[in-house]
Amino acid sequence: MLRWIIFSTLAAGLFYVLYCLTFKRDRWLQLSRAYLILTLAFSLAFPLVQLPASFSAPFVSDLSSGTGMLNADLPEIVISSGNTSATHPSLLTLAYQIGLAVTVAFLLTQLMLQLLSILRLRRKHSAFGARDGFSIPQHAYLIMPPDDTAPYSFFNHIVVGTRDLSNEELRCILAHESLHVRQSHSLDLTLMRLLCCLAWFNPFAWLMLRELRAVHEFQADGASLDACGRQDYLHLLYRQVTSIGYGHITNNFQSINLKKRIAMMNKTKTRLGAWKLLAALPLAALLMMFGCKNNASPEPDNSTAAVNDTVYDALENPAEVQPAFPGGEEAMYQYLAENINYPEQAKKDHIQGRVIVSFVVDAEGNLVETAVAKGIGGGCDEEALRVVNAMPKWTPGQVRGENVRVKYNLPIVFKLQ
Repeated sequence: MLRWIIFSTLAAGLFYVLYCLTFKRDRWLQLSRAYLILTLAFSLAFPLVQLPASFSAPFVSDLSSGTGMLNADLPEIVISSGNTSATHPSLLTLAYQIGLAVTVAFLLTQLMLQLLSILRLRRKHSAFGARDGFSIPQHAYLIMPPDDTAPYSFFNHIVVGTRDLSNEELRCILAHESLHVRQSHSLDLTLMRLLCCLAWFNPFAWLMLRELRAVHEFQADGASLDACGRQDYLHLLYRQVTSIGYGHITNNFQSINLKKRIAMMNKTKTRLGAWKLLAALPLAALLMMFGCKNNASPEPDNSTAAVNDTVYDALENPAEVQPAFPGGEEAMYQYLAENINYPEQAKKDHIQGRVIVSFVVDAEGNLVETAVAKGIGGGCDEEALRVVNAMPKWTPGQVRGENVRVKYNLPIVFKLQ
């Protein structure tokens, strides 16, 4: 969980900074819209991606060729997810779940209240359409209460309060809100809000949501300029800033942002604007390289083993007397089955497969040089290594009556039920 939070926050921050340096100052609004949604979705998803085995370090058969150690596998043991005892979520996981529940509940409440408001207005006032002569999309519904309700659109519904509103101003506003409906901006915002719920801890996610709202307004402003002309539309915006007469073009869009809207109207698309999107590709590649899960653990470092010490292999170069777990091999498998817990993260990510733990039983019967020779991620590698390190002393192997070091590879299979 902590790894996902760190990498997703870092990625969203980098993509947000890149946006501020590129698209934010340009009129490639459709690209800006797609960039904000896709990069936030990518930031949340890529830390959960499991790299294919071909990208992982292969299992090397000569793990420590300099010391004469050879590899040999013991019979594997299978750890099933259904056999593990229930584990309690960590405090971090619990805090994330609470935050997610609160933000999702808040979003659903907002959507429900908005829907109820639309239904209440439809019962109280007539709903008009393009067939009635209004310049709105064919599938849209127009509700015009005779008050100063601020104009807004919600999916295919447009609400405009008509008090003190001239026909020319109504035409400008309908062009503005129709663009929101035609471009499915409500769907954009709902999807972005869901992503922000998943990343409620990430300040960059909420900043990207704010930027998406701004992009929507910039697009709608362009439609209004085409419909009623720059002078009339800027006059309407001026009335919003000064609160003279009918003022609000959109809900909760403060006058400080109106300055940005007016500035954006005066900009044109730059030639290199579309090519700026390519800057996100190497950034995404670097994030995938360093942030994705890797199926294999690094090759263990056996440089600390004494080069002059002979290490016998359990099968290829066996000792005369093999090391033994207290109680024998069956007792060892029982010990592993009772002590290994299937990691919750691995179950959530549907991770299963074989983990190979290598270790040497030294002349005193201690397990040394333990390492994960092949891993699958999701916490399975660490869990297998933890239990092997906690094993009691073995009876050491012997050659000609002398205790010797013997190397083993122990396969542990994690299997989901």
